[in-house]
Amino acid sequence: MPETSSELYWPLLILNAIYGGYISLLYHSILLLFLSISLLLTYEYDVCTLRLLRASEGSLKEEDIEDIRGYHATLTGLVEYVCSFISIYVGVAFLSSFLSVCFCLYILINNVPSLLNTGIATFCVYYSILCLITVTYLGVRLHEAAHGPLNILYDLAGRNMPDRVIALVTLFANKLSQRQIGISALGLMTITKDTILTIIGTLLTYVFIVIQFKPESTGGLRQDTNTTAG
Repeated sequence: MPETSSELYWPLLILNAIYGGYISLLYHSILLLFLSISLLLTYEYDVCTLRLLRASEGSLKEEDIEDIRGYHATLTGLVEYVCSFISIYVGVAFLSSFLSVCFCLYILINNVPSLLNTGIATFCVYYSILCLITVTYLGVRLHEAAHGPLNILYDLAGRNMPDRVIALVTLFANKLSQRQIGISALGLMTITKDTILTIIGTLLTYVFIVIQFKPESTGGLRQDTNTTAG
């Protein structure tokens, strides 16, 4: 049995290395795709907000607001189309990174200090948190850019303009205020600024709970056992 295990050691090690490299390459490729799409859509939303800001500085016309509103609706349709493909990845990335952070924090808090274990766990925590920060920042940035025209529309609502223009501005503002435009995780939530507070609060609560329920050291248990036996 030991000879068989030693014969399978290197083939299994090579297969694990190939499989791990493939998963890592696929993971980073999807992350790069998510990064590119999010930045591109964010830029286009910023352009839409800039167009609305420039139009609001002069006499806002009906065709101007209609064109900007249609451009924004097209971008929102693209976001929804992208979410139909990438929301699964975003959900898996959030869940896997969050569980990895919790598991590594548990090891760092409860296990006996070891340079190797501490180094590996610290690297895993750093990598997982970096992934969470990247995905969350891109989602928040896109959400903020998509709702960027809202404040400008509220300012325009108080101006003296034709009734048709006021109706278009009000319709545009109502649609923006009633929708959460952005990247969603499995359709369960849209990444916003509240997501950051939720992640931080959950991690802090988890750390406090793990510290409170941390078991006593082995030495302390042995001492208590000897005392009881005596």
